[in-house]
Amino acid sequence: MNFTINRDTLLLNLTHVSKALSAKVQMPGLSGIKFNVNKDQILLTASNNEISIQTKITDNKMFKVIEDGEFVVQGKYLLEIIRKVTSEEVDFITYEDNAIKILANKSHFTLNCLQLESFPAISFADSTLNYTIDALNLKQLIRKTTFATSISESRPILTGVSLVSNEKGVEVVATDSYRLAKKSIKQAGFPNINVVIPGRNLDELFKILEDTQENVEIHCTSTKALFKYKNLLFQTRLISGVYPNVDVLIPNKFTTSITFDKEQIISSIERVAIFVTNELSNIIKMTLNSDGNVEVSSITNQIGDAKDEITPLNCSDPIQMEIAFSAKYFLDAVKAFDSDKITISFTGEVKPFIITSDKDVNLIQLILPVRAA
Repeated sequence: MNFTINRDTLLLNLTHVSKALSAKVQMPGLSGIKFNVNKDQILLTASNNEISIQTKITDNKMFKVIEDGEFVVQGKYLLEIIRKVTSEEVDFITYEDNAIKILANKSHFTLNCLQLESFPAISFADSTLNYTIDALNLKQLIRKTTFATSISESRPILTGVSLVSNEKGVEVVATDSYRLAKKSIKQAGFPNINVVIPGRNLDELFKILEDTQENVEIHCTSTKALFKYKNLLFQTRLISGVYPNVDVLIPNKFTTSITFDKEQIISSIERVAIFVTNELSNIIKMTLNSDGNVEVSSITNQIGDAKDEITPLNCSDPIQMEIAFSAKYFLDAVKAFDSDKITISFTGEVKPFIITSDKDVNLIQLILPVRAA
């Protein structure tokens, strides 16, 4: 096997597929990137059993194949080599049947190949259940929800994101039972699909997608979801089980609603949260006064206390109320909004409250408070 490829093109594709590399030593084949090389195209594939990624290089201006072939090499080492070299082109040549020579100007490397048989057989098959969405909207669905998934494996279903589509549009929900993020897109023509995708896998897809109107095809089966984007195939396993009905958790009647300047409330919360850096106990208090002003505060016995007063833009019904909640959860939720104003609607001191915005009309963030000490 012998071919030459543009260094920048190779680096971009290696960066994408490397997101599917496995660090598990007991499965050496999954630490490799497989190359399928012929005169018409070069395929790069990686998989860690959670996700599988394949890119296809077809622009013959970017590569020249002298001899076809296929091989698997340690992905992290190849990626570092291509990152470090500065030549415009890189040559790959088979060496003694079980190694690859990599030539880049005056830099020469030899990488031992992994056994082809150790690399899993992967099918990137289409499904009859599929639809198309633009990359920008898909990124919005991911960015505004996945942070609310659970990091605990005690309830595996909550480590995933619920994706439900029908003839009216698509809805994405994530929750760890203490907070909830729900984002929808209203658009006709979607098929009936109800799947749960691991949140961390969607985060990897998010890193690949660009802020463009380029279409992404989503294909779903009972066990996998396949995303087809440009020259890339991104396939993830699905989580089996029934996702909880979160709609019953979202209140629709409120005692008061308060609108804030988004950056102002973020800055205020960040100031009083300086002393509560421990994520397990980063609780702050928000006191709503009958005059319409709001005070946020925190107390850490070993360090000190902090208070900050903020004047909201509007308050529907000023009442005296004190509510305690996670500063991290609140900041995650508020930062998901693109608008410059957010509205917090309260139902009581120990009942869930929601965060909404006039501009992000199809986004709801919910946070469960804790009992104030």
